[in-house]
Amino acid sequence: MIKKPDLLFRKGLRKTARSLASAMESLVTRKHLNRAGVRHAAKLVSYTSKRELEALLNLALACPQGANALEIGSHLGKSACYLASGLSARNGHLYCVDTWQNETMHDGEADTLSEFKQNTQAVSHILTLRRTKSSALCASDISLPLHLVFIDGDHTYDVVRGDFEKIAPWVADDGIVAFHDCLSYKGVSRVIGEVLSSGEWMMLGHVDNLFWIARAKFSQ
Repeated sequence: MIKKPDLLFRKGLRKTARSLASAMESLVTRKHLNRAGVRHAAKLVSYTSKRELEALLNLALACPQGANALEIGSHLGKSACYLASGLSARNGHLYCVDTWQNETMHDGEADTLSEFKQNTQAVSHILTLRRTKSSALCASDISLPLHLVFIDGDHTYDVVRGDFEKIAPWVADDGIVAFHDCLSYKGVSRVIGEVLSSGEWMMLGHVDNLFWIARAKFSQ
């Protein structure tokens, strides 16, 4: 029988290990942000958590050389900085799609493009901005195939479903699609459930309110 002190000791070890892992993750993140010239990104306003941003950076780092990535819903540029920091290590490129009118944000409509550009200036050489609704995006507006897609625009079911159905054919065989606010918005959660139930896609990872998938590959 394991004594109570032993259980407490093991619990303490696990907690310490998690703390060390988190600290190492933060160090790696800061290194890539610094290299990309966007160390200020950590202080920018965003509805994306620190752990989610670190996950996005790691997903970008896992992309192949010369990768193309797409972000739907860029707000003030914080997530774009993290994605670009990872992509810059892969000589990749990030397409940012947004109206920059704040239509779906809680703080009301406003033109935020100038603030986005200011926040992302250091990585502007690997960004292409498309100021339009995602529904108006065409394949000719970006370079294909896409190796990473981050869907974080309008969270209503119809729009999220439309965003996914549009980009799915553009995604590389080994590409990844990430959804934000999977736990906070029914529309996002519903789309993820439908996509997974199709059997064509599988879950790859989940951090806080971020969920990412890839094409399913079966041996039979």
